[in-house]
Amino acid sequence: MATRGKKRIKMMRYIIIITATVLPFVIYYLLVHLTKKVNKKFPLITLSLISLLLLICSLIYFRFTSAQPKGLNYTPPKYENNKVVPSKIK
Repeated sequence: MATRGKKRIKMMRYIIIITATVLPFVIYYLLVHLTKKVNKKFPLITLSLISLLLLICSLIYFRFTSAQPKGLNYTPPKYENNKVVPSKIK
């Protein structure tokens, strides 16, 4: 059961990051079609900057709300004696 909860949290992170990136474009598209406003100039730079700002905010949020215990060190996988040694958290 514990791995299911971790997978759910990880998936929610991906969903929030993707939403933060795409949301300004979706809102603009909906506003243009709901108001029937024809604007030939698409504000790509403005929407990209808003998207980037939301993405940075979500990454900062995840950085400070991480459930990882303090004081643990991550050792990445490595190749020793023709074998791959898996990663470790100590």
